[in-house]
Amino acid sequence: MRVLLVTHYFAPEVGAPQTRLLELAAALSRRGHEITVLTGFPNYPDGVVPAAYRGRIVQRERLGDLHIVRAPILPAPNRGVVRRLANHLSFALSAVPTSLGARPADVVVVESPPLFAAVSGLGVGALKRAPAVLHIADLWPDAAIQFGVLRHRAVIAAARSLERFAYRHADALAVPTPGLERVLRERGVGDGRVVLVPHGVDLARFPLHGAARPDPRRVVYCGTIGLGHATATLIEAARILAADVEGYEVLIAGDGAEAGELQDRVRRWGLRNVTFAGRLPRAELPALLASAGVTVATQRDLPLLADALSTKVLEYMAAARPVVVAASGWTAEVVRRADAGIVCPPEDAGALAAAIVAVAADPERAHTMGRNGRRYVEANLTRAIAVDRLERALTALATGEPVATDAR
Repeated sequence: MRVLLVTHYFAPEVGAPQTRLLELAAALSRRGHEITVLTGFPNYPDGVVPAAYRGRIVQRERLGDLHIVRAPILPAPNRGVVRRLANHLSFALSAVPTSLGARPADVVVVESPPLFAAVSGLGVGALKRAPAVLHIADLWPDAAIQFGVLRHRAVIAAARSLERFAYRHADALAVPTPGLERVLRERGVGDGRVVLVPHGVDLARFPLHGAARPDPRRVVYCGTIGLGHATATLIEAARILAADVEGYEVLIAGDGAEAGELQDRVRRWGLRNVTFAGRLPRAELPALLASAGVTVATQRDLPLLADALSTKVLEYMAAARPVVVAASGWTAEVVRRADAGIVCPPEDAGALAAAIVAVAADPERAHTMGRNGRRYVEANLTRAIAVDRLERALTALATGEPVATDAR
């Protein structure tokens, strides 16, 4: 089967979507499918195109067995609204004509958000005369509205129109959580086209043999420091820990729109127990997590996020580390079901600090929670499970058969 993946974000960029899409594409390729990725030139999150990619309009390359086609894009840092919208729109406009030079496809997979890319990807599917699956990682414009990024009524109405158009014209819609599946069905997109394809983890990246017991007071956060992640809650918890308890080290690995502001806050408060490691290469993540006595995930207290699952939590659990989540909804539910850590309310720094202390104070219980999380991921959330679901849906579309939307 020939699969064309249309995505605004892709390797060598670092981030949860980039990692997930690279691993999905590579896994499908290993199963004998021909995979082409139509994407832009790497520039996330700082808006800087690496030197190796500059001075070109369109680029074709190989990444293992994957065929990569890069379309022109206006680089933009992951902050601000106008330039980011221009960045999204530039790829959406260039992707359709650039796709004419891509390989033939039996089925097209379109990653959303951004919404512009969703609509553009459906246009690519029409050009290729191939059915298109819209993978909806997050609901937009809902997220932008709840984050306060979109406020103008006319802009919101236009974004809603794009959303309805994309949902209506996709041959199938894939979502990562039961909550998002429910939301789409409640919105009337329940006509046998919604497929649950959960986020998953490649467990081979997180070997457990020979791992030494880490310092129980080493607290690690890995991932985006952005609008929905409420990483400030962890900074405030670190301030509480610094005032009440000695010996805690909080390491934050990642980057995003709020990173600079949080670094300034750490300097103003004189917090010596917080370190920002910046963006790390994907290959270094397993070793970093293996060193963590406690892993932390935070999110804002917004209704939209109740139906999402933080992919960083899956990686924490795959690495067999105890998890403290300041979150609600599906992310909290997964940690509870797995008995993989402690759940506290979102944006509650006092509760987060207390939970961190509780985990660190009982290393044996922390070890058990880490192992519980690993077992839960092995049974429910491996990359292989996600690839199985997606492959079945793609094969059905490519052969004109009904998509099995109730497979679990």
